Amino acid sequence: MELCGLGEDLDRTCSYYSKKQVEVRDKYLGIIQCAMQTAMVTYIVLGIFIYNQGYLDYEPARGAIATHVHGDTVSAPISRSGVPSTARYFSAEEITQPGLENGNVFVTTRLVSTRQRRGTCEDQTMPCGSDADCHGEVNGLCGKQGFCVENSWCPDEDSEKVYELNGVGDMSIWIKSSIQFVGLAPGKIWSTEKDHPYPEKGFNLFTLKELLAMVKPSPVQLEEVFKLGAAIEVQFIWNCHVADDKCKPQVKVRRLDILFGSEEERGYVFNRAEYITDDERWLNKMSGVRIFLRTVGNGHRLSIVKFVMKASTAGTLLTVAGLVTDLLMLQAFKYSKMYFARKYEVSQDFSEYMEKLAEKREFESRLPGMLAEDDRGALERDAQWHSKFGEQ
Repeated sequence: MELCGLGEDLDRTCSYYSKKQVEVRDKYLGIIQCAMQTAMVTYIVLGIFIYNQGYLDYEPARGAIATHVHGDTVSAPISRSGVPSTARYFSAEEITQPGLENGNVFVTTRLVSTRQRRGTCEDQTMPCGSDADCHGEVNGLCGKQGFCVENSWCPDEDSEKVYELNGVGDMSIWIKSSIQFVGLAPGKIWSTEKDHPYPEKGFNLFTLKELLAMVKPSPVQLEEVFKLGAAIEVQFIWNCHVADDKCKPQVKVRRLDILFGSEEERGYVFNRAEYITDDERWLNKMSGVRIFLRTVGNGHRLSIVKFVMKASTAGTLLTVAGLVTDLLMLQAFKYSKMYFARKYEVSQDFSEYMEKLAEKREFESRLPGMLAEDDRGALERDAQWHSKFGEQ
């Protein structure tokens, strides 16, 4: 049958090619191949599709967070003489000031207040070895104690007050978290406010002690960080299928200040000044727990495209079993040469064959001339013989 009158054989043009297989009857090779295929199928099913959920489409996102702190405490200041004086009331606004960042919280656990005035005195923040280490603009000199004596804020040590805020551990922090996966579900927002518009203990309402107890890998007691303070991170992690409207976040807490320095540098302390006049102020040294709050998550949904791509890619792994088995059969087994002879058909060296064929064709092309030349030589020899015979 010709193709459209072009002289092409349709059976040849549209022929089907099928691979020829060789059955090698060796139980050890069969066991190796089956074991490798079983291991790969197990990895594909359990590892790729069940554990890693390779059939899902993912979208990471960061959400919003807001906090409200409720509670108060009372503490009597302790002076240098160790005698407590009249107790002072602290509201939530005083304990959690300053805010520092939106959504994050600082809770004071210890407050040291010192009255200061402008004057010339040793500046405890300016250690020195010579007068050159001090500020020459204000005629600063290096004192006997190794600190600069210059114009500075001079503390009234008798005015120092230390407040131990023991009741802050029971202060409540209402945390509101929300997230949106714009790529997968642009019209949906997941929030702790949904079905829980009010503070609910254990879901969106936590005390400071509870957050410290949730720190991983080891919980933290408030008494451990009372004087030096601490920095912790609270994460609301949303891992949601976009079709699930009732997705709930997972709360994880970790301590940060132990990651950034030595044991002596742990804690969280900062100073805040309250000015009385231009030349007089209260310096408040505040130790406490700094809480960094984050909302993160991963949205996912079923993806047919991902499933087909993962399945086709993973399916190619099955061919590795045959390749490894062939390698062992041809290189490591006892009868590898016999297996090689059954598996492969080795052709002759076509380069030498073509050279011999060219020589043969060249010889055949010269053969008629060679025969004609031989005939002429024979005729000439006959003629010479006859001429010699006639002379006699």
